[in-house]
Amino acid sequence: MQIILRGDSGFCREEIMSWCEFNQVDYCLGLAKNEHLKAEIAPEMLEARGMHQKTGSASRVYKDFRYQTLKS
Repeated sequence: MQIILRGDSGFCREEIMSWCEFNQVDYCLGLAKNEHLKAEIAPEMLEARGMHQKTGSASRVYKDFRYQTLKS
């Protein structure tokens, strides 16, 4: 059975991610905004804005990338 843990940025902690990786539990956790992350997703934000302008509806664009804090 595959288990996936999903949580907001309040759960994005080294201890939780390490536990998940050790126990082979996949996870999808939110990250708090910072300047590095905003720069990383700038093209996707422009794409989402363009989609919103065309449709008038909320738009989401996803991106998968590796991220590491200075301390982890």
